[in-house]
Amino acid sequence: MSKVQKALRLLLLLEFVGIIYLSLKSPNGGVNVQLNDKVGHFIGYGVLSLNTFLVFGFHPVKKGSLFLFGLLGMGTLLEGLQGFVPGREVSGLDIVANSIGVAIGTTLYFAWKRYQSKEKMS
Repeated sequence: MSKVQKALRLLLLLEFVGIIYLSLKSPNGGVNVQLNDKVGHFIGYGVLSLNTFLVFGFHPVKKGSLFLFGLLGMGTLLEGLQGFVPGREVSGLDIVANSIGVAIGTTLYFAWKRYQSKEKMS
């Protein structure tokens, strides 16, 4: 495993921990993120999705689909769990922002793979 792969795996772990923490923390304590909430969801899940596929790939398609639906399920589950955190509420728009982030991150992964393929051919 290359140094880049090791770094990507560490970053992926930190991304998962960060998203779970920020999703389930009470707004009264801890880190106060001053960013539009929907933009934060979009960027967080976009980066998480891209990095997940950079680390694990998408092939075979069955494995990639499991990761894709797993990320979508994680975003939905964490959003639902926010209903149990004092001071937090469930938002369908957050789920949409998470899903769009996953879709964009996945699209960026495939664009990067296509670019890589063209570079190898030239």
